[in-house]
Amino acid sequence: MSRPWRWVAGVVGLIGVITGCQEKLTAPVDCPALCPGGSVQVFDTVVTAVALRDSSFPAHKDSANGYVARGQGTALLVSSGFAASEDRAVYRFAARGDSIAVRDTLRGYAVDSVLVTLTLLARDTLVDGLKIYLYRLPSAVDSTVTFTDVESQFVDSNFVDSIAVPDTLNSGALQTTLRGADVDRLKLRAGGDSVLAFGLRMTAVTPTGIRVGALGSSTAASYTSYVTVDVPDTGSVRNQSMTRTTDFNTFVTQNPVVPDDTLLTVGGEPSSRALVRFGLTDAFLDSTTIVRATLELTPARPIIGLPNDPSAIQTLAVIGDLGAKSPLTADANFIRQDTLPTVQSDTVKIEMTRIVQLWQSSRLRPQSIFLRMIPEGASFARAVFFSTRSPSAGVLVAPRLRITFQRAFPFENP
Repeated sequence: MSRPWRWVAGVVGLIGVITGCQEKLTAPVDCPALCPGGSVQVFDTVVTAVALRDSSFPAHKDSANGYVARGQGTALLVSSGFAASEDRAVYRFAARGDSIAVRDTLRGYAVDSVLVTLTLLARDTLVDGLKIYLYRLPSAVDSTVTFTDVESQFVDSNFVDSIAVPDTLNSGALQTTLRGADVDRLKLRAGGDSVLAFGLRMTAVTPTGIRVGALGSSTAASYTSYVTVDVPDTGSVRNQSMTRTTDFNTFVTQNPVVPDDTLLTVGGEPSSRALVRFGLTDAFLDSTTIVRATLELTPARPIIGLPNDPSAIQTLAVIGDLGAKSPLTADANFIRQDTLPTVQSDTVKIEMTRIVQLWQSSRLRPQSIFLRMIPEGASFARAVFFSTRSPSAGVLVAPRLRITFQRAFPFENP
């Protein structure tokens, strides 16, 4: 009789142990062997870029690694009295020969009319009275031309024509046709290089700018000559046409950005990029969960863009830090972009959490980012930021990361 009672007592004891642990599990943090010994805590910190290791790199002619030199972007800038810049566009066309093939024979011709076609890509749609003026330029115009060179050619003797832009037209083709005596304004010099070039300026009821087509977007200007060919024994052959497309284009600005080693320039003419480096320690990256990371940049002066034609600033992770020639990521996950307002005076803030998380997951990736303006080489917006080299450099103005993070969750030992 004693053994059954001992068995019952053992079962009751086991039930008591299980019940006691169940009671502790349902009580608030009363089981030190199983429950965490603390609560989730979120922290904020500000990390300044590595001192003296942030730099700007302007594009040069024939620049590599995707840099956009003057005139190589998707648009050309033209403006009048605009606060951002005063700009003129330049087109040079492929040579037009002095003969045309008719019935397998090259024959001379007489120009009856000329059709000039431009493409308006963007404008401030709230500005009325927009008018574009065309002037002849020397046929040898090239990438070395300056604003003063172009402006000096805008005289009555070089005037070609003007195009009034309808207030309702936001983008699209613009054309003008010259006939009769007006054709002589585009007459090519006999025995010359048969190359036509012209420059663009504009006016409007208020200071503003426009972006016009360029070779970089296959929207550059063209001109078509409609000619009459003298064919012996059959009379004249009319309605022959010769179209010449843009061979070279650029734009010039009156007030180009002057490089300053103590500042970071992004955009402008020629387009510049900025490289910023950070130095988060392994100890920090190993012991934290990044909740959010925001890049903060302080403008040295207001960033002015064209109203109703927004520009954007882009942050790209660097694959390998080779300075100006650093390869940049093509993965959209590690490219962040923020649209700039028409006038940006406050701190520019760009969310880049995934880029910082990339630094956590792969320590071989450099903690470096590049900044560039979009559309690159074709935007009125020019951003100039304080750098770690700026005289007033410090955590409040130098490039910085504002990081929200969690510490590794603390568990108690059993």
